[in-house]
Amino acid sequence: MNDRKAEVAVGAIHTDGSSTTTAASDLPPPHPRGTASDHLLPTWTVPGQVDQNTVAQPRDGQGQVVEGRRLEIDDKDEDGPDSERHANAYPAWLERVETKLKIRPVPVQPLPKLERPLFSTGSQALTGLLRHVPRKFRWCSRWLYVAVWVIVGGLLITFNNYKATTVEGTPTYIGCTEQLWSWRVENCGLNGTYCSPFANQSFVIRCPTECLAVRNQNRRWLGSTQQGLLTSWVVGSGSYRADSWLCPSAIHAGVVSEHWGGCAAIDVIGAADSFSGSSANGIDSMNFDSWFPKSYRIRSVESKYCTDFSWGILPVAVLFIALFPLLWPSRGAFVFALVTSGFWYGVFIAIPVHGESWTSGAFGNYFVTLAFTYYLYKLFIKPAMLSPGRFPIETFFLTIVPFYFALHMEILTAPMSNFGLTSRAFREPTTLITFAIGVPIVVGVCCVQLWLFRRHGLLLKYLLCYGLAIIVYFVLPLLIGLSMHLHHYTLGIILLPLTRLQNRASLLAQGFLIGLVVQGISRWGAASPFDTAFQNQAGDENVSIPRPEFAISPTALATNGTVTWQYGPDSGASIPAGLPYDAFSLVLNDMEVYRGPTPVFDIAQVQTDPLKTRPYYVRVALVASGSALEYSYPVTITPGGNVTYQNGTVASIDMPNPS
Repeated sequence: MNDRKAEVAVGAIHTDGSSTTTAASDLPPPHPRGTASDHLLPTWTVPGQVDQNTVAQPRDGQGQVVEGRRLEIDDKDEDGPDSERHANAYPAWLERVETKLKIRPVPVQPLPKLERPLFSTGSQALTGLLRHVPRKFRWCSRWLYVAVWVIVGGLLITFNNYKATTVEGTPTYIGCTEQLWSWRVENCGLNGTYCSPFANQSFVIRCPTECLAVRNQNRRWLGSTQQGLLTSWVVGSGSYRADSWLCPSAIHAGVVSEHWGGCAAIDVIGAADSFSGSSANGIDSMNFDSWFPKSYRIRSVESKYCTDFSWGILPVAVLFIALFPLLWPSRGAFVFALVTSGFWYGVFIAIPVHGESWTSGAFGNYFVTLAFTYYLYKLFIKPAMLSPGRFPIETFFLTIVPFYFALHMEILTAPMSNFGLTSRAFREPTTLITFAIGVPIVVGVCCVQLWLFRRHGLLLKYLLCYGLAIIVYFVLPLLIGLSMHLHHYTLGIILLPLTRLQNRASLLAQGFLIGLVVQGISRWGAASPFDTAFQNQAGDENVSIPRPEFAISPTALATNGTVTWQYGPDSGASIPAGLPYDAFSLVLNDMEVYRGPTPVFDIAQVQTDPLKTRPYYVRVALVASGSALEYSYPVTITPGGNVTYQNGTVASIDMPNPS
């Protein structure tokens, strides 16, 4: 075989069943431009015309059978694996071990290879379209198509994401979880200084599509109860608490569409005494029965180009990649185009996150994605992938459709909580049911694939590789004190090797898993498969961190508004010497009102209820290196002298303090 090229004698097959061949010396040289696919496009037999066993015939530019021509095949881009090279590459010692363990079949079956398209007539019509382009212009047609693809995509992204205007100015394109008040205490600072102004401010925002698919992944304290898991965080109706997500609040107010996004004007109106929840436009907003220093209202605004046409761009994106195989790209070029178009579709269209920092970070993630997919392609994707030019219909249904399905995992998995290999995965019924159904299905499919690998003499090789990977993944974090985190793109990388056999089930799974890898990295970056203990909490309660305890005197509370606490029941009020804690942090209604070493605070400094009947919710935490640690459970107090602890114990000026 010279220059990795093999010459195959191809004869003409006539309608009467006879055939003719020509000696090699009588054949003309290959065409000087490109490979055989540029001038000898294969076609498939149409029933009733030629022999049913004929797979492909060389034809000239007018579609006539060329008698006595040789079809030049580039073996590095053939359909399916090269079984001879594979057999020679398989280590002999593995063969001996497999034979001794009786898991190597005799004889070993050759690797499967799809020879004919599922829809031969349709495939024949599609693959012959390039013949209508003059031979000398075919290279130009490919580059012209890519140029049109890039220009159309750029225009759609520009008008969909960056051309919005309103009569009140250019809107800020925000994500679905943007807030005016941060949940992290340090971000707003003492008395909310860094989250000002508290009133007399108006601005315009633009919201993306499908913000209802973005859910809060942790319960949060709101008043005396934990709320908001797997829902949009919206507190109030008409007037919204400042930590409510802006875009879901705009949907709740009826100003922005759930499926088409839109623009809205935000008016910051200052403090509010309470917030009433309601159900509207698919969102159940929550109640809060106390004061908060900042709130806002939402109103409609006259605008242009604010509608989010992401769902309209999806069929355009799919159409461009679906037509690309008609230009007969190599499998490598097709995978590059698929991954590139899918990545930027995810960044600008499919993922409801926007902003300059998001876009700039995406370029770094893009090159990481290319590196991942390049090695996955060389090792696992290429041996199973069909030639896009010969199998355009299968390529569309078995690769492109599941690929784009996986790109929308953000929406598909919205009802489930975020998970790693932690207790979080089994905390909520929806996620638990998904695991209970999904895991047996995945395991069953993997077992079927491994059984097929055994037929082809690959079982032991895969078992050894997977066994080593499992040992490393489970043992390594134990040795270095980390926790495991199974990202969904990691799951795609783990399962892709099982799609190495060329059959339609493998191709369907392969398209989905490639999309899973691209979506995961484009959305979250190439995150580590291991987490620190702090990262593994991800908003969960950390029971190992000490928390101060309230010791409030109802009489002192009613007399001068004094709230007191102590480091621990056995260690007195102050922080014991030698511990790595700097101070106490006290939050009242989720706003930090005090930070210092003294365990006492006068709520008269912030309370605005002259009747002293409104409830307030206080929590206290230790501060280390400038950051507040875990806050205690909330205690409900009224300036009139009533104290209600989380365990239900009540103390008032008419009864002794239980602590």
